[in-house]
Amino acid sequence: MLRGPEGLIPPKMPRSVTVPCHIKARAFHLLSGVSGWGFAGGQVEPTVSMIVRIHYADGKTEDHPLKNGVHFADYIRVIDVPESKLAFNLGGRQIRYLAIEVARDEAVESIEFIKGRDRTAPVVMSITAELRD
Repeated sequence: MLRGPEGLIPPKMPRSVTVPCHIKARAFHLLSGVSGWGFAGGQVEPTVSMIVRIHYADGKTEDHPLKNGVHFADYIRVIDVPESKLAFNLGGRQIRYLAIEVARDEAVESIEFIKGRDRTAPVVMSITAELRD
């Protein structure tokens, strides 16, 4: 979980987390797409909940902003959003699946998860790298 302004635990969480990779990846597959205080239905202007920043070995970066109401929904119940899909219904709660495509055929040094500026507390349960041939 990344930092969020609501509740007791989210304000104590980090604003970003970096995971070392040192691989050539085609994509990163996430069990994520949920947050505390996330999209719960109705018309809401999408906000950036989390940025996935790919750091290449040559020092360049690539950002993938993930939006509340587009990629992310609240964890509290199954809520469909267009750019992620339900992975598991966990006793009425949800965890979603989405993939981040890597644009360059260069070694990925690390992947960083950065909290967006909205009031959500995004959660990443797992990440799997799909290697290039």
